[in-house]
Amino acid sequence: MKLRLEVIALIALFIALGLFAAYSAEQSGQRTIDARVTSFSSDDNGALALYRWLSRVGQVDRLAYRPFTLTPNDGLLLVLGPSERYQPAQVDAVVEWVKAGGVLVVADNAPSPQSAVSPLLAAFDLKLIASERRITTAAVLHPALGAPPVARVPAYTRAAIAATTPLPAFAPLAADGATTIIAGQRFGDGYVIALSSVYPFTNEGLREPESAALVLNLLRWLPPGKRIVFDEFHHGFGPSTDLRSLLLSNPLGWAILYSVAMVGLYILAGSRRFARPLPLRSEAARRSSVEFIDSMAGMLRRAKQITYAAEHYRHTLRRRLGQPYGISLALDDEAFVAELAAIRPIDRATLSRVLAELRRPDLSEVELLNLVAEADRIR
Repeated sequence: MKLRLEVIALIALFIALGLFAAYSAEQSGQRTIDARVTSFSSDDNGALALYRWLSRVGQVDRLAYRPFTLTPNDGLLLVLGPSERYQPAQVDAVVEWVKAGGVLVVADNAPSPQSAVSPLLAAFDLKLIASERRITTAAVLHPALGAPPVARVPAYTRAAIAATTPLPAFAPLAADGATTIIAGQRFGDGYVIALSSVYPFTNEGLREPESAALVLNLLRWLPPGKRIVFDEFHHGFGPSTDLRSLLLSNPLGWAILYSVAMVGLYILAGSRRFARPLPLRSEAARRSSVEFIDSMAGMLRRAKQITYAAEHYRHTLRRRLGQPYGISLALDDEAFVAELAAIRPIDRATLSRVLAELRRPDLSEVELLNLVAEADRIR
């Protein structure tokens, strides 16, 4: 009962630890998601409001939970502060898609060559550079952002957009003095719009009328009949079908690994076996017939049942002598000896005497042993 209670308590402890780990991991994961500019997040820094708003304007889709591919039906790709770095094959796919007539809108505020979006910007000869001061708003410079009219757009960033090499197609659309915040350029049959701020696209930023006006101006580049796509693939919402990804990239998987590790450590620390212990050879060996005879003899001796032992031996002696010849054990001793002597040579007198002596009620142990020895000689 004590062992059962111990096991139940241990299981309850593991379940509690697993649930706690799952809850902690989920909260941690939720905080990480909320920190991204993702259309799945309703946090101030998320972009769920933008996704729902654009869903009422036209066709909107999320590039999530599937391989990173763009189709001819995709007209405008929104890349908002990605958290996972673009791979060369993915950059090539976006470049070919823009050449074919797609519109790319890239917004990020991390001015670092190691940032997640830097390979994508570099493919279009663009880069993010750090600003010496924090820029709160940027003045609109280009008439392309004039329908609906907007004079300044909120930025709240310390980054700027610049071209890696002088580009004739590079056009600043909004800037704060000499610091370009929004730039655009023709690329093939498509267009690239780069922003050094993600604030206008966030749930908090869209509360300002200037941010909403900026988004409506950007939608003018959307080809007719095409849809808007949010890149959630590079926010960590890629396909995860294998067990390794589920265990290492999912809060529930972290909780399972944690629980398994705790169980393993408990078994190792407590020297628990994974199967029933093997019995010792001395425990598994059967008792010999000699041990049985010794125990029976000792029991009869302690109970002083010499007469019972003598009668038992007399009956056994008659059976062993007469059974091979089919002599009935119901015969008395005299008739039994006579019939046995008629079949095989035997000392009738000695056998009769031994059988008679074994029926004496006052036999001693020594006399019984002597009669047994004499009967063995007759056999």
